[in-house]
Order: sequence, then structure tokens, then C-alpha cells
Amino acid sequence: MKAPSPQHHDCRGQKMAEQRLMQENKGQSTWNEFLQALHAPGDHDFNAFYWIFRIAIALLDTIIPCRNHDRRQMFNVLLSWFRPVVPFVGMTIVLFCGWSYFSVFRYTVVRTKWCGANTEEFVSQSTEASCQWEKVHGLFVAFFIINIIGHYLRCTFGSPGFVQATFHNQNTSFEFNNASRQSSEIIYHPNPNQTYCDKCGITRPARVHHCRICKKCIELYDHHCPWTNNCIGRDNYRSFVLLVFYILAGCIYGVCMLGRDFCIIMKQRSEVYGWSLRGAEHGTGLLDLPLPWVLWRSYEENGHIDTDVVLRAAFPLMFFVGIVMWWFLGYHIRIIMSGFTTLEDMSRPRLQYLNTFDRGPRENLKQVFGSNWFKLFVPLPQQRLLPHDASELKKQP
Repeated sequence: MKAPSPQHHDCRGQKMAEQRLMQENKGQSTWNEFLQALHAPGDHDFNAFYWIFRIAIALLDTIIPCRNHDRRQMFNVLLSWFRPVVPFVGMTIVLFCGWSYFSVFRYTVVRTKWCGANTEEFVSQSTEASCQWEKVHGLFVAFFIINIIGHYLRCTFGSPGFVQATFHNQNTSFEFNNASRQSSEIIYHPNPNQTYCDKCGITRPARVHHCRICKKCIELYDHHCPWTNNCIGRDNYRSFVLLVFYILAGCIYGVCMLGRDFCIIMKQRSEVYGWSLRGAEHGTGLLDLPLPWVLWRSYEENGHIDTDVVLRAAFPLMFFVGIVMWWFLGYHIRIIMSGFTTLEDMSRPRLQYLNTFDRGPRENLKQVFGSNWFKLFVPLPQQRLLPHDASELKKQP
């Protein structure tokens, strides 16, 4: 193999130096534009989120070389730094939605819509007698929050089902005997046989996968969830699906409660200021919302926050999160009824295959959620039944 010539190294080094100089000039130009916008006189549109995004991109372009390989390495390093923070961000969003109800919407929406706070009937009756709906809504919101937080903590800090170096193989001979009686041309998916993990150096039971992020083997590995910074597997998959369900239920509840008021507010603002996609230019839309610390400072000083601001932040959040959770829940219910995990569903062979772990939709649901449906309403951990627990399940003929 011919070694590269010195001229080749010189040209490559010169090209990289030119690229770095261009990046530094671009970063300096972005900073100058930011300072001009920050100190511009008079009334002008200064969107803090826009400038945070631009400065972050310019900073990355300056400190990271142009090569894609180096960019990917730096991205992975940054991702490893921020991974532990993501669950706290998710928990903060949940707590914000709960706080927005008990601190704002409980008084400005529920009492107005269901308790008649602006009518003579409300004035003539006692608060306790006329605000039973307030207690009902409070119980529902507390129920959703307790279940969401309980299952979130379970998914984040609970073990997904790590496989130890020495494990007791609980598989019955049903899967293997069933496979041996079939033709050798049949494709089995998932693989009912034990496998060996090169990274952990252990022999592992069927349906175990090695997570490259946790660097461990997980029983019934489904996926690694960035929002929990944890794997989803045998021991916490039930909590994960229930977490998705209760987030969806809470979002639907909030959207139904606040939808009419949100439409009224947005209509009033558009009639006064007009409507634009960005919205921040004239104080309308959603991009002119104050930063979180500004909201908190206002709450500390005044003891309350403008209902319009909280409504314009909470309603779109619940609406779009609800759409995502609707798809997530439908997908997971489908693969549960089919007897697959997410990883197994994504790697299904195109040819005809046999799933020896599929016990039918009803028994598959029982494997994940258990037979006592009342336990689904409390965020308590429950051992997941495994497909090879033949004493608990009815075998297929």
C-alpha cells in the first residue's frame, strides 16, 4: 500500500485550517448579531429561545471539527452527559401540569365553568355546596399524577431484569420440544434457544438482549428509553405501558377541560394582533411565552401567574404529547397481543415464521398486566409472568 505523500498531508492540513477559520468567523458573526439584537433601541422582537439555539449551533460549529466522525463522537459525549438529566426534565413537565391545575385552573376554569363563580346562583349558595365539581376534578387530577409519577419512578429507578452471570434457566421443554417436532425449514422468531453474549461473557436464556448503553443483558429487552434513562424489560415493561396509558389519559382529560378556554383566548388575541406563524412579533401565538424562571419570579412576587400564559403553555403541551402517547399505546398493545417486544417486532423476518411464545391475545395481555385488573389503578410493582411459566399459562395445542 502506497503511503500518502507530504503534499497530500499539507493540502489536507491547509483545508482543515481554512474550514476552522470559516467556523470561527461564523461564530463571531453570530455573536455580533446577538449583541446588536440585545442592545437594539426601542421596541423590537427579541426571542430568547431563537438566540439560544443560534448561539448553541455556532458554538458547536466552532469547537467541533468539520469531519462527521468527530461530530458524532462529540454528540455521543454530550448525550452521555445529558442522559441522567432527562428523567428529571420529564418529571418537571409532569409536576408543571399538576401545579398548573391546583394553582391556576382549579380557580379560573373549574369554578367558572362547573361552579358558576360568575353567576348569582354561586353567590347565593355556599362554596362547599356549589363546588362539588371542584373536588371531583381534584381527585381525578391527583389520581393521574400519582399514577404517572409512581410508574415513572418505577421505570427510571427499577431494575428492568438484568441477567446475572449465573442464572437458573426456568424454560420448560415445551418450546424446545415443540420446535424439534416441526420441520427444520420453519423460521422461529423470537429464537427459543439460549444464546451466548460476547460482551458479558455469559450464556443467557431466550429473548435476552445486550443493551449497549447500560452495558448489561436484559431479560425480555424491549428498548432503552431516553426519558427514563433506563432499559425497559421484563420487570418494568408493565409500568412503562401503564405510564404511557396514564399520560395519555391525563392529556385527554386536560385537553377536554381546557380546550374551549384555549380557543377563546387564541381567538381574542388573533382579533387584536392578527395571527402569524411565529406570533412573537405582536405578542400573539405561542412563541412569546416568558422563560420558566421569569414565570417563577412572577409567581413569587405576585402569588399567581396570568391564566392566559399558563393556558397557552399547558394546553399545546398536553395536546401534542397526547397525540404521541396515543400512537405509543396503540403500538405497544398491538405487539403485546402478538407476543413480541419492540426489538422483536422491528426485526421480524419477512418470510413465514413461528412464534413459540405467543399464547394468544388474551394470555399475552395477562403475561404483562396480570390477572387482577384492579391492580392497574395503583402504581404498585408486579412481577411479570413469563411465557415459559407453564404453570401460570394455558399452553397452545
